[in-house]
Amino acid sequence: MTAVRVALLVWKPQNPDTPGDVSRGWPRVLQTRDSDTPWQAPSVILRPGELVVPAAERVAYVLGLVLPQHHRVLCVDQWPPAPEAPRGLTLVLDGGWLAGDDVRGDGDDIGPCSCGSQHQRRWVRADRTGSVALMTAVSAAVLKSPAFVVSPGTAAPQS
Repeated sequence: MTAVRVALLVWKPQNPDTPGDVSRGWPRVLQTRDSDTPWQAPSVILRPGELVVPAAERVAYVLGLVLPQHHRVLCVDQWPPAPEAPRGLTLVLDGGWLAGDDVRGDGDDIGPCSCGSQHQRRWVRADRTGSVALMTAVSAAVLKSPAFVVSPGTAAPQS
């Protein structure tokens, strides 16, 4: 059995006036965790029969965000099976970027999520996450690299 995790990359640029400029350093990314789990991008496990975009919308809803208009898969990460856990894939989707009053917490501050659940959140520099998948996703988002586009279930064009 393969589990599919849908994660959102939500990032905060060094300079909101030029979000793609990384000359002053990589942007910060939002990470969450439950009390005893590792820090990771906010995510959910895809439910049986669920499409990717509705799963990403579930994550965004809990964070109090709205997904960008174009749903881009920035990175696909495959993880090996662990004891008592199935092999899996993580699809990292573009959750957009935030600046100014949209951002609560700064630096590496750890704070509770404003959604009322038990998880914590933090902003951390992308290059300090320890995650190749997140760095790949940030590179695709910030540098506008080509990414997969996820269709919200529209019919294929007629030929």
